[in-house]
Amino acid sequence: MSLRKLIRGHIAKRGTGSRHAPAAEAASAREERHDVVIVGSGIGGAITACRLAEAGVGSVVLERGRHWPLDPKGGTFPHFPSMDRRLIWLDDDSTPFPPLRDAPWSTLFTAVEAALPRSTGLLDVVTEEPAVIVCGAGVGGGTLVYGAVLAQPPEPAFRAVFPALDHDRFDQVHYPRARDWLDAAPFPADLLDEAPYTAHALFDRAARATGLPVETIRSAFDFDAVRDELRGTRPRAATVGQYHFTGCDSGARASVDRTCLARARATGLTSVRALHRVTSLEQDRPGGYRVLAEHLAEDGTVVDRVVFRCGRLVLAAGVHTPRLLLAARRDGGLPHLHPSVGEGWGANGDHLAVVHTSGLPADTVQGGPSATMVHDATGTVGLMHSPLAAPLNAGGMVLLGMGTADRFGRWTTGPDGRVRLDWDARYEAGARARAEDLMREVTGLLPDAGLTPVNPSRPVVTHATGGVRLGTVTDWHGRLRGHPGLYCLDGALLPGTTGSVNPALTIAAVVDHCLDGIIDDFRDQRLP
Repeated sequence: MSLRKLIRGHIAKRGTGSRHAPAAEAASAREERHDVVIVGSGIGGAITACRLAEAGVGSVVLERGRHWPLDPKGGTFPHFPSMDRRLIWLDDDSTPFPPLRDAPWSTLFTAVEAALPRSTGLLDVVTEEPAVIVCGAGVGGGTLVYGAVLAQPPEPAFRAVFPALDHDRFDQVHYPRARDWLDAAPFPADLLDEAPYTAHALFDRAARATGLPVETIRSAFDFDAVRDELRGTRPRAATVGQYHFTGCDSGARASVDRTCLARARATGLTSVRALHRVTSLEQDRPGGYRVLAEHLAEDGTVVDRVVFRCGRLVLAAGVHTPRLLLAARRDGGLPHLHPSVGEGWGANGDHLAVVHTSGLPADTVQGGPSATMVHDATGTVGLMHSPLAAPLNAGGMVLLGMGTADRFGRWTTGPDGRVRLDWDARYEAGARARAEDLMREVTGLLPDAGLTPVNPSRPVVTHATGGVRLGTVTDWHGRLRGHPGLYCLDGALLPGTTGSVNPALTIAAVVDHCLDGIIDDFRDQRLP
């Protein structure tokens, strides 16, 4: 095949992102009727399904990715990084390679990307002009691939990010519940003596020596299973860094498909439809909503199309939630959405750096999860060591700092009808500078340490939040303004940041807060 034909085929397959024709697609689709449909099976969708089931309310959960049933012998998940076709979700807007901006490399990128095999892989990599956004694709959503850090923001950070929410109630009710939902456990001190955790021990000692506030990280891990890995009685995964950006073959990480979503399914009231990619949403004329989904084969081909009619619709698709809403408004399916849909998107103020120190042998394997977090004196910047699999650690320690951006971006609909990201990495320059100050304070206490900040023009974003801001686009419990019976219950509710920590626990706490206020909406509500 010639390069020209390859590129032409890629363009035809990928399209321009302009408006779809949902009515035409729906005309040939079969129809199902449900009281409640939940789009997305990550933290928000799983907790919602479980709380509804416990209240006696049935639901169907739609997930674009596949099931990943755990094989006790290992081999369930692809390794990271690798070109295993199971690793990357490849559809019309996902690619494992950041596109190159300059000719002739841009032409070469287009050809290589077009030639890659398409698969419903584990890692969804959405490439936009200003950023590469990474999230999970599969039953369990982002919890299949995240670092599982479940940190609660200090009070100053929480109050700055959520001034209208009751910090004391969150501290005493919603955060403890969130830790229970996600099976949080503190990192055990004895693991710091094990070889795969040498870097963790170095960072822990340096962080505590600063005199700044330090905490032992709680994470969604079974540490007895981690010890089994060290003893050789389980497949090695977390202890060799094969847990971040990929699944954890040992089962040490508690992804929600095996915790709260499994609890929901065990009631018999919750069903999960894997490999159902939602393509459009619209308000149903008699009341309720219509959700058009493509049922996919594992190679990504469309098996059939299904229209799910429902009385209540919950959006919990994470980074895709604002994109779905904007596309629905564009196509006329949800015409009364608040004008601020898409706004308040951010990358959590994340900043990466690599530190090399003589205290860490160059060939040291770094296990996970992270062990220690340190905050600056204001409580508005957090820092931790984020272990990665070889060769990505390259003999160094990867540090992740988190703060609050100076400005936020937005998802918007362009003149061609394509939903695109309007954001600039410079919006987070202040947060990165504050994080770097903290990094230098900690690494100055490591032996012979040298710090190399990572400042790409197109950053890789792993903590994307925002686009459906709580209290603006929704009421204070996640109800979408202008469309009764439509809810957002995921990280899109957060205002582009969590303040100084990873977002997972706060997403769970905010969803739990929302459900306290809306659970009665779902009782005795039936599809007309």
